[in-house]
Amino acid sequence: MRDTIKWLDKSALSQIDTQKYWNDLEIEKTKEWWITDGNYEKLFDYLQRSGLMAEYSKSEQYIPKSKPLKVADLAAGTGWTCALLSKLGNISEIHAVEISKHRLDLFEHSFRMFDGQIDKVYRYLGSFYDLKFRDASMDIVYLSQAFHHAQHPLQLLQECDRILKKKGLIILVGEHCIPLKKVFLKMIGSLKKGHLKFQFSSLFPLDPVLGDHYYTDLHYRVMFFKYGYKLKRVRALKKSIYIASKVLA
Repeated sequence: MRDTIKWLDKSALSQIDTQKYWNDLEIEKTKEWWITDGNYEKLFDYLQRSGLMAEYSKSEQYIPKSKPLKVADLAAGTGWTCALLSKLGNISEIHAVEISKHRLDLFEHSFRMFDGQIDKVYRYLGSFYDLKFRDASMDIVYLSQAFHHAQHPLQLLQECDRILKKKGLIILVGEHCIPLKKVFLKMIGSLKKGHLKFQFSSLFPLDPVLGDHYYTDLHYRVMFFKYGYKLKRVRALKKSIYIASKVLA
């Protein structure tokens, strides 16, 4: 496997939102992703139970079948999605960006677990707000369980748009799309407690540790519309997949 390319030094890494949680080695060792002991069945069982595997499989259906494709997998985690993507014959390169150095070190295990083509992958310790890729260099930008962690989603979208080719796709997997009915019920609940809340961010506050943000379908559509994208929403269990295609120049 190629060596990890370091875009960030320790000082720059410390400035990134929520990075402390994702770079805490002792916390990382408690998660299902920690498979250095070769217990791959533990992770596979988790991916099945959580619905992550089903979500990935649905998203794969929207990857174009034509020509060799270059994929940027942002917030790529331990690389299990990279390993699965590498098995697709028309994907020639996968460029995985992640802020957790420990997770990047687990790529070798993920590729072994899924029998992926490790020669296709390039790893980068870096921020998805500051990608070092050339303009219009990627066919697909893939974010699994990632977009809702962005503290600055429009800045992230701007970078995605910059590196994406004219007819490329942005694929979001595992998004917490809040239905309007739930928003209404939360408002009613706040009224019953004697302090009615109207602001969405008050009803669904940011998770200060994990950095999770919550959006309605309209939020997603407005954010992507600003950059000229049309969204297709695909439901997968309790999560949502979004396929974004550029429709405006």
